[in-house]
Amino acid sequence: MLLGQPAAFSGPSAGLGVEFWRGAHAAFEAFNESGGVHGRHVELALADDAYDADKAAGAVRKLVNEDKVFALFGGVGTPTIVKALPVVLEQHKKDGLFYFANFTGAQPQREAPYDVAVFNVRASYRQETETIVARLVGQGRRKIGIFVQDDAYGQSGRDGVQRALKSRGLELAADTTYPRGQAYAESTSAQVAALKSAGVEAVVAVGAYQACAAFVRDARESGLAVPIYNVSFVGADQMLALLRAEEKKAAKTLTSELFNTQVVPSYLDGRVPIVQSYRAAMDRHAADLPAAGDGSYKPQGRYSFGSLEGFASARAFLWLLSRTGRGLTRKAFYAAAEGAGPFDIGLGTPLQFGPGRHQALDKVWLTHVTEAGWVTLTNGKP
Repeated sequence: MLLGQPAAFSGPSAGLGVEFWRGAHAAFEAFNESGGVHGRHVELALADDAYDADKAAGAVRKLVNEDKVFALFGGVGTPTIVKALPVVLEQHKKDGLFYFANFTGAQPQREAPYDVAVFNVRASYRQETETIVARLVGQGRRKIGIFVQDDAYGQSGRDGVQRALKSRGLELAADTTYPRGQAYAESTSAQVAALKSAGVEAVVAVGAYQACAAFVRDARESGLAVPIYNVSFVGADQMLALLRAEEKKAAKTLTSELFNTQVVPSYLDGRVPIVQSYRAAMDRHAADLPAAGDGSYKPQGRYSFGSLEGFASARAFLWLLSRTGRGLTRKAFYAAAEGAGPFDIGLGTPLQFGPGRHQALDKVWLTHVTEAGWVTLTNGKP
């Protein structure tokens, strides 16, 4: 069986696609090594869209028309999937093609008309931003600003924060943006100044790791010491690696009051069954770089949140594949997914698809930075 992954394997956001691929690759390799199911092994064909919306539809068409993939898997990013969805829906109506486990929490693939052609695994950005705002307001912080990517991804995050604030009778205190693809070397001092001028008590960042790391750097260097929260897509490990290097160079602390929502548990928590399986699979099967992209991104360690999400997404697909039966078709897999009921892949919380429910998980994990790295908060405490 061949799945197609159109994702960012080059450019300033390559770490997002590479890490998701590393985890999925390890899961599929472990599955294949065990013998597969009904004689089937799973392989991934890759297409690099570089997190460039203009390349997204072409990457999908290449996988569908040239590689003849069974399904699409693990696409990265909102601006890219927005461009890919019309192609996916057209093919879904034609021959049942579907997209499984996109690495984005945005709304377009969760709503009509595109939801019928997509199976999401992760929680949405609305759920992540609701978790953040609920915690901040619960602490008495009411003046909340945002730093978001100036595209469909940032708009989705902005919408989530605004909805969460509106439900509590509040509005954004300040709204700042940056252009997609901005590198760590670029300054965000103008955005920091605008947020400081508004007197924000916290900032929610919705972006990718290079720009968000630059924002944290500039905020702390300017004296803006308020809590900064990022959503899962940022690439928390890559962001932290940039900030740790900056801390060492500048001999100052930049990562205090830095938080991140995640859609999987911490890869450091060996009490969680899927984390045990993930670490074992990564130890045995992890590869550093895929056969796509420009090789510019170098993994900083064996484990990451991005690769754990890729692993969990692959395990969800494999669980459903094992229940589809010998007569595998797209229609049969689709029916198995919608009819499976709750199922457990070791996350400690059940997954479930169904007719009208094409998002398997609702849970959000909240983490913060310590000397050891990202640590999960439980009931507001480490």
